[in-house]
Order: sequence, then C-alpha cells, then structure tokens
Amino acid sequence: MSFNPLKIGELTAKVPIIQGGMGVGISLHRLAGTVAKEGGIGILSTAQIGYQRADFEKNTMKENLIAIKEQFEKAKEIAKEGIVGFNVMVAQFGYEKIIKSCIEVGADVIISGAGLPINLPELVKGSKTKIAPIISSSKGVKVLLKTWAKRYERTADFVVIEGPLAGGHLGFKYDEIKTAIDNMDEEVKKIVKITNEYAKAFKINVPVIFAGGVYTKKDIKH
Repeated sequence: MSFNPLKIGELTAKVPIIQGGMGVGISLHRLAGTVAKEGGIGILSTAQIGYQRADFEKNTMKENLIAIKEQFEKAKEIAKEGIVGFNVMVAQFGYEKIIKSCIEVGADVIISGAGLPINLPELVKGSKTKIAPIISSSKGVKVLLKTWAKRYERTADFVVIEGPLAGGHLGFKYDEIKTAIDNMDEEVKKIVKITNEYAKAFKINVPVIFAGGVYTKKDIKH
C-alpha cells in the first residue's frame, strides 16, 4: 500500500501517520524518536512527562519542564531530520507555561486537545511551530477556527479529529458513543468542509488527520 506524504507547511512526513500522544510514560523519546526516524510524526506527551525524575513528587512542574527539554532532545537524536512534536492537554495544570516550554525547545508541531485550545495561536506567536487542535465535532472545529480567524487572524496548520473509538479525553458522553460511531463518516465530511473553507480563506493547505479505530490496512483506506 503506497502513501502520499503528509505536508504541513514546510514540514513533510514521508509516511502520513502521526503517533498519538499517550500520557505518563508511553509517548516518550524512544517511541516518538523512532516513529519520526521511520518517516512519520513522533509525538511526546507532556502529561506528567517528568514522572521519572528524582524530585518529581515535590517539584512536579519544574521537573516536567526539565523533562520536556530532555525528552525532545533525546527524541531528536533518534529521529535525525524527522518531525517531533508534543501533545499538550488544555486541561493540564500550567498549560500556558508548558506550551511556551515546548516552543523554546524547538517543537516542530504542537497538538492540543482535552478542551478547546482557544489561545494557542497567541502562545506560539513568532515561532515556526505548527499547531493543531484536537476536535471531535463539526461544531467544535467551527467555533475554534472562527475564533482563531477573528482574534488572531490565522487558522490551524492541521486539524486532528478524535473519533468515538479513540482513546483519551474524547468529546462524547457515554450514551452518545453508539450514535457518534454511526454518524462519524458524515461528521468527518462536515469537519473537512469547514476546515477547507478556512484554509481557502488563508490561502494555505490544512490537512485533516483522523484518530481512533484505525488498526488495519482496511481502516487506513477507509
């Protein structure tokens, strides 16, 4: 099965797969660096990224910020010229400080969910870091991209859709899951349509990446 490369601005991933940001010790430098080395996009999760450090229990934020730099540099050593970025939850304590730390170390991309990252463009202003919201509905992407366009005169560099079969902090209530699964194909089409409208307005290409329930070649083709 052949793939077209994934292009996000001046970044190009020869394999159009973004490794998910799985928190507390899963998406760290070995996983992210290896994925990036193989041509995908490697993602480090900032969720308690410093949990292995000696002073983590007493100085959690300090150790997390140190670990952001350490893990990124180690991932880049593995990845060579590959693309490495971060997943940062909006709901995470110290969100703005964490985003700025990711920018300072030179993150290629930042993907942000678990809430709408309303002020993300302001936090990355002046950097080359590409940004993407994680959304689960056409309503969510419409609200967010409209806000970014009006408030910051920009749009997303790419968009990640977390479907109802994704792991993590999803935008669905338990009793909504079955209906969401049944309706997801149509919802994806709506999200792509809205994203393309903003991409056209800002004269850029904005890829849309789907997450959740993608296990096999058949799932990828779908």
